[in-house]
Amino acid sequence: MCRIHWVGQSRRTGINALRVGFFACYLPVLAMATTHCPYYEEGRKQIYWGDLHVHSGYSLDAWGYGTTGTPADAYRFGRGGALRMYDGVEVRLARPLDFMAVTDHAEWFSLLHICSDPVWSDDAYCKTMTSKNAPATGTEVFAEYVIPTITKANPVPPALCAEDPAYCANMQTQQWRRIQVQGNGANDPCNFTTFLGFEWSATPDFSHNHRNVIFASDRVTHEAIDYLRFPSPEKLWTELDRQCRENEGCEALAIPHNTNMGDGKSFDVESESADVLAMRARYETLVEVHQQKGNSECLPGFASNDEECNFELYLTKNSVPTARDGYDAEEWERMRRGYVRGLLLRGIEAFERNGRRLNPLQLGMIGSTDTHAGTGGFVDETAWRGSVFGIGDLERTLSRLTFNPGGLVAVWAEENTRASLFAALKRREVFATSGPRMRLRVVMSEQPMTCTEPLPGLADGEFFPMGAQVNALKSGPYFRIQAQFDRTPLQAIEVVKGALFEGAARERVERVWHEEGGGLDVCLTWQDAEFDQNSPAFWYVRVLEAPSPRWSAHKCREANRCNEFIGADVTIQERAWSSPIWYLPD
Repeated sequence: MCRIHWVGQSRRTGINALRVGFFACYLPVLAMATTHCPYYEEGRKQIYWGDLHVHSGYSLDAWGYGTTGTPADAYRFGRGGALRMYDGVEVRLARPLDFMAVTDHAEWFSLLHICSDPVWSDDAYCKTMTSKNAPATGTEVFAEYVIPTITKANPVPPALCAEDPAYCANMQTQQWRRIQVQGNGANDPCNFTTFLGFEWSATPDFSHNHRNVIFASDRVTHEAIDYLRFPSPEKLWTELDRQCRENEGCEALAIPHNTNMGDGKSFDVESESADVLAMRARYETLVEVHQQKGNSECLPGFASNDEECNFELYLTKNSVPTARDGYDAEEWERMRRGYVRGLLLRGIEAFERNGRRLNPLQLGMIGSTDTHAGTGGFVDETAWRGSVFGIGDLERTLSRLTFNPGGLVAVWAEENTRASLFAALKRREVFATSGPRMRLRVVMSEQPMTCTEPLPGLADGEFFPMGAQVNALKSGPYFRIQAQFDRTPLQAIEVVKGALFEGAARERVERVWHEEGGGLDVCLTWQDAEFDQNSPAFWYVRVLEAPSPRWSAHKCREANRCNEFIGADVTIQERAWSSPIWYLPD
């Protein structure tokens, strides 16, 4: 059903209401389908590849650098359609995605809706936004509109909205509805799944504490919950509780990302109340471990050089890129505690501290891109054209060497539908990659396993997949790890373990397989011989490919200019991370 809506006269400009009318379509809420996809087999899961962090031209920081495509354009690209970039070059995915979410920044829904309307084209407040939105001048848009709004601990709305809050509230609601219409319209169950969502963009004192809110179905919040009105994770979760009730068919996850840029903030599990810890555990079941603005798995120790924790590091202090020697030991340790491995360790400490009732940081791992060009899943190192800041210009592109194409999320689910994929996300049966589509499956059991025999169903209480929680074990558990290459051979498989020892969480990394020449299809079993049944623990698997040229090497070699860009012509080891399996004894 479609209607024309007329908003009241703007108190700020006096523009006649007819001039700011807009056309909106509302899709009826449909009952959940009870039929399955033709290929569905109960209990038989397969991998689906997706990206849950994509920005279109509905995000101010994407628009500011020249992205004007809509969420519908981004979804079309995700399933294999062509997209014309700012410099006129047309791109498409060599391998389309199975699912995607457009997560535009909620904080500027109203502002973009207003200023991109031709009626407002001559408004002085909108001038920079509408005349400087290009890669070369986008920093001016960012400085004038983005920084003043989201970097304060007590955020303030854009000046335009401060003068007419009711009008802006109306525009924000309508923008959120436009996004829903486009997301629901692109959803094609069994073939390509879209998730509705938005980004809550908290950046107090320039520390990145953002979350992507992903909804299970077309039942969503009435409003897009933004940092300006709800300026803390607790307020975000509380508002989700109020507007998104499971008994009314609404479910949501809030996924933190770029904890590498968070300066150790927004995970205060050592001081939060039991009620807040419970909300955190309910909404934050996943964390984005890899994306364009760096990897967030782990940092090496301040005085050590753990090479595998040096992967795609993007080091910042209050969002300012900072060299490693720009930190003292205390700052470095605070950062390490905010990286994913540090959060997992703090989770089992909190579990022990609260009487073994709840682990508030029981996080599964996903990857995504955080693309601001509407190009979800565009992660091929050979094809990536740089971040939105530099598209079409080699100097601008290679001036941001610490960026990368981003990652993907892989989901083990029975079918490609919102219900099946969201259930897998919720139970953490997912893994992350830095871009390649290597396959990874991890199963834990108290019984020995082999690689030659098929396993029975994983829901029988004897075999536990990645993301599972186990509450009782009598002996050291066994793990069966299966990894299959994508386009580059695999070189190493490691098990990362965290456990309590004398009251403090300790980490250990064990390389369980290595082949210098590379392997294509690897299966192995491993037992944790140091298991303590009285100690909470977690295990996750990290798979490393053989070295291959980084995107920056491809770019500078193509131009025959690598000698001009120090650090560009290098190789990397792409990788995958499984969601942990937790042992949380009663």
